[in-house]
Amino acid sequence: MALYIEAFTAQYINRVELETYINSILEKGYAFLALKNKELVGAILCYPLSFDNLVPENIRQNYSTDKCIYVAEMMVAALTRGQGIGKKLMAEFFNNVDKSSFPDAFIRVWDQNIPALTLYKKMGFEPVGNIEQTKTKADGSETFVMQKIYLHKKLN
Repeated sequence: MALYIEAFTAQYINRVELETYINSILEKGYAFLALKNKELVGAILCYPLSFDNLVPENIRQNYSTDKCIYVAEMMVAALTRGQGIGKKLMAEFFNNVDKSSFPDAFIRVWDQNIPALTLYKKMGFEPVGNIEQTKTKADGSETFVMQKIYLHKKLN
């Protein structure tokens, strides 16, 4: 939870809802963790895309969402960003995901998160859809709209 809160500073995060959310991901899917000196510095949380209730209709029509893996969260601790941890986590994900069950991978990213968007495109993901999400600012003062991009990568 601490890594998530550190990674997503632009929005308000309710800790009770976050714990429920992370537990639901882990019940349906799995995680890849990056440790440095026995400390958690990065994580990927993923599950079948069919569990994501925000998937754009064009993706639902063109892919069998139960046969697609969805990277719901990709997080790297602030102090270790720029050290290749995200790239290593993604490589580990690609090497270990069950490609016979999940021939396609998806990830969703805020269009303002240029470092993440750049990394995902370098790793072979291509934009395939968009959504808007209304979030509350970190200080709780007001809401704002995040434009999110769904990216796809063929795994086999």
